[in-house]
Amino acid sequence: MNKIICCAIYKGDSSNERGLRTMSFEIPGTGKKRIPIPISLLPSFAAGETTNRDAFEVGSNIYINGRLYPQNGIMYVVPTKALFGVDKFQKENEVILAGGCGHLPQKQNRPDVFNFGVMCQGVPQRNIGHTWQDSLPFMCESWSNDADRMKKMLFVGRQLSLAGVLRFEAWRDENGNPRSQYKIKVRSAQYSFFGKNQKDQEVINKIDKEIKDLVSDKKEPIAEDIPC
Repeated sequence: MNKIICCAIYKGDSSNERGLRTMSFEIPGTGKKRIPIPISLLPSFAAGETTNRDAFEVGSNIYINGRLYPQNGIMYVVPTKALFGVDKFQKENEVILAGGCGHLPQKQNRPDVFNFGVMCQGVPQRNIGHTWQDSLPFMCESWSNDADRMKKMLFVGRQLSLAGVLRFEAWRDENGNPRSQYKIKVRSAQYSFFGKNQKDQEVINKIDKEIKDLVSDKKEPIAEDIPC
């Protein structure tokens, strides 16, 4: 699952690397830096005429319900329902992901923050070259008590679902080059893990191996000589 529900400001039309029309939006940022979150919306059959060129004026507040597709540093959104404008901006920014943990950075920058990657499956989108064989990578972060819980419970391959908010980070590296990254900030206690814990699974695998070894080493009984 790779769903987003948000309210964003329509910034005008653009085109992607394949030359196809997209609609540019920004979700106003929150927090101290308040960096706007750019998203590129791909017109879809589900959204119908609400993705036509003249459907909305630039600067309109638009309510969006769709699927997220991170591709080549761009966060695409494919609407699953018709878009509609709202008079007053609504602080709506809800992301729901379900998939498997695909990455755990060895270096965590802060002790109270835990970063991890989630790999999701999504409906194919030819406009951006996404197929059934492709996975969608999302970088996520959890904070405080949730970060401590994630450290204990997460391992590469573990299945999970979570709810969070879309964030956008921009900075310059040590060489002065501009860098940016999308992240999903996990909402407190809004996540679930599936399957056994890693330690439990290791114990089960060890027991299974010992049983298999015992069975394979067991010799056929030899019949004793019977006196005539």
